[in-house]
Amino acid sequence: MATLADISLDLVDDPEIQMRSELDTAELDELMTSMREVGLIEPVVLNKKGDRFEVIAGHRRVRAARLLQWPVISAKVEEMGDEQALALRIAENLTRTDVDPVDEATFVGEVMLRYKKSEREVAELLKRSVQWVKDRLEIFQMPPSIQQHLKYKKYPLGAAYWLMQIPTENEREYYANWAAIYSVSVAGAKQWALLARARRTPFVAGEVEIRDERGVVQVVRKVVSCGICRKDVFLDEADSIWIHPPCATPSKSLD
Repeated sequence: MATLADISLDLVDDPEIQMRSELDTAELDELMTSMREVGLIEPVVLNKKGDRFEVIAGHRRVRAARLLQWPVISAKVEEMGDEQALALRIAENLTRTDVDPVDEATFVGEVMLRYKKSEREVAELLKRSVQWVKDRLEIFQMPPSIQQHLKYKKYPLGAAYWLMQIPTENEREYYANWAAIYSVSVAGAKQWALLARARRTPFVAGEVEIRDERGVVQVVRKVVSCGICRKDVFLDEADSIWIHPPCATPSKSLD
């Protein structure tokens, strides 16, 4: 059962797994002004762990109190296991609209690694779909550069998924940087990814004669090799990318 107490801030630790990697400076300044003028309206929630306390709800209020150099903070103190504390922290954070996909992804990845849970178990814990969890895990596995671009909204999430389809690390980094500079669209990133993958395999052409029941040739259809999977496809059914070599360099015209 929770008890209300004033807890020394020297004994309060940040959450072991945080939902947000950064706290908005403007919001923090506004919160500090409010707390300086009217005090703490709602106590934070802490979990007692030995002689110390872990923040469950109210991380920003704790940060603001530290910046204001308060010696203590009013808190509801609970004593609970790690998973129960995790459930409360999820309820506190996932309902917020200011949590970006990268922070969500980091939270999901760390929960899975620490608690050894499956995608379905995490989905049930977070009250989200399995596909949502899979999408966040895909972000969790992206290189730091692309994660940073997403965090600062340099391009949409769909563009990042396409950039991850570029075959080599050097090419992926190169295109990702251009994508950030020009705020590439999903369609632009898709075109870059397909181009990067297609030009790694040879273009092989052939012809197929289409005959009627008497054996008379009615039409000749050209066959090409898909630049990605190498399977044959009729040219008139293929999605083609015809680009002059100098134009293959990423530029704003591809957005």
